[in-house]
Amino acid sequence: MLVGEAPGRQEDLTGQPFVGAAGKFLDELLASVGLSRSDVYITNVVKSRPVSGPPPGRNRAPTPAEIAACVPWLQEQLGILRPKVIVTLGRVALDYFLPGRRIADVHGRSIPQGPVTILPLYHPAMVLYRRDWVRMLRKDFRNLRRFLDE
Repeated sequence: MLVGEAPGRQEDLTGQPFVGAAGKFLDELLASVGLSRSDVYITNVVKSRPVSGPPPGRNRAPTPAEIAACVPWLQEQLGILRPKVIVTLGRVALDYFLPGRRIADVHGRSIPQGPVTILPLYHPAMVLYRRDWVRMLRKDFRNLRRFLDE
């Protein structure tokens, strides 16, 4: 199970997670380790697009109240799917599953949490702003592959 932050504009319009530029890069990352969208379940902590400014608005980080309002849906998804591995994509998802952890300190490392293992990764959208992070994200996805193969 891959868990991101919240839908962006394209995701909100289509009702599908990770379909914009970050989604295309996520597809590349998955393919680079022999996975596809059909092999994983992708969702977000927040289920609707947080925006600021006049329409169509700019994406923004969700507020604690928005996260709290969506927790029941995420918990329902977790209860139905019962994933063995949860890949958190970005700070918001990491903070939900592992409060107080810094992504810079834990990205690419598997962290057992009872019956599930959390694997924190940077959000694929980061490479849209920091092209030099492509190599790091690819390495973290190779760590995911190694973990799944064990």
